[in-house]
Amino acid sequence: MSNNPVIEVIPERPLLIAGKEQTIDLLIRVHPPELNGKSRRPQLNLSVVLDRSGSMQGEKIIRARQSACYLIDQLLPQDRISVVIFDDVIDLLVPSRPADNKEQIKEMISRIQARNSTALHEAWVRGGIQVSEHLTQGAINRVILITDGLANVGETNSDRIVSQAGELAARGVSTSTIGIGRDFNEDLLIPMAEAGRGNAWQTVEPSSLERIFATELEGLIAQVGHTVSLGLTPNEGVKVQDVLNDFDVTHTGRYKLPNLRVGSPIDVVIKVKAPARREGERYRLLDLRLAWNPQQAPVSQSPAQKITNGDRQVLTQSIAVEYTGAGLVEQTRIDERVTKAVQLLMAARARREAMEHLDHGDFASARLTVAESIQSMYHACARLASDEDVQEQIRMLNELEEDLKSQQDTAMARKKMSYQSYYLRQSKTLK
Repeated sequence: MSNNPVIEVIPERPLLIAGKEQTIDLLIRVHPPELNGKSRRPQLNLSVVLDRSGSMQGEKIIRARQSACYLIDQLLPQDRISVVIFDDVIDLLVPSRPADNKEQIKEMISRIQARNSTALHEAWVRGGIQVSEHLTQGAINRVILITDGLANVGETNSDRIVSQAGELAARGVSTSTIGIGRDFNEDLLIPMAEAGRGNAWQTVEPSSLERIFATELEGLIAQVGHTVSLGLTPNEGVKVQDVLNDFDVTHTGRYKLPNLRVGSPIDVVIKVKAPARREGERYRLLDLRLAWNPQQAPVSQSPAQKITNGDRQVLTQSIAVEYTGAGLVEQTRIDERVTKAVQLLMAARARREAMEHLDHGDFASARLTVAESIQSMYHACARLASDEDVQEQIRMLNELEEDLKSQQDTAMARKKMSYQSYYLRQSKTLK
């Protein structure tokens, strides 16, 4: 059983036509390592930051309290937990402490009542401080922010808040966000989670909160690597034309990938322009550089494939293709795994394009963009008609088209598009 990620490279065709330039799609699938018998569940160092503003009144605050208590019940005594609650006033309800007296913590949470405005930024900062004061080597350090509204007290500039989430992540504390209802700001919560190297979740129904908490916790426990990046170095004459995931980029020009979680491969699709080469030649297109911080201390590694840079682990791999005659290439079939991955990511882009049309009040263009995405999916994935992911994608796109046609709740349709696009780009399960 490998303790390292495995990089699987799947070209759309196994062969290229000799003597001509051509563009090909490559699926780079990163398989996180499996846990072995010696692996221990990582220690958790968490802060729950809970909105108690007036709009949380009723079922929202009740379900939020219940879900926070559910999270407490899943912790081990060696884990740490803090709870920050906020409206226009921020209260540190539970200072960071070991999760050893769960009943006392849950009793304090059960008394939370909805009140006034939304000082989201300051409350999140307070949660970050609680986690930062107890950083532990090998632990997972995360702030989980739950809100149903907009930041309207204190710092309200989304760009500055997102930037600070990135800075906090660089210091070892990640951020996940949970948006409840119809009025939260997805243009803050999703970028905040991406920059914070956590997860972004949303739900209309407060009853789904416990499921979201369960999924978040499962991901934390399954995490085997964080601060993951992918570098692409093309060979002479090769050009990387596109990275369909639209990942954020590090200051060194590498792509920021999601955390490594057991059982959750990361799909990256790139479009590469390959140069003309001779028939029979095998040519190296580009070199991959996957880097990550392991959740636990690394075991001994193979020096042929791996170099270690302190705690930072680096895996390198080359992508080569073979050139042959056009007739032989035409006899090979396009790999449907690549077709599927391309279409899912193009559907993610279509959603973002439709969102831009909505923001300009152009409902017809938004609907047309979604409709064209549906037709593209049907056409490109004809051989994948029974694939569950493709079927689910078409179902959701059809639902979005109906939402845009009726114009009954375009704000909610925009939220759906934003989160669905995010899940696809990050290789996360659609919610």
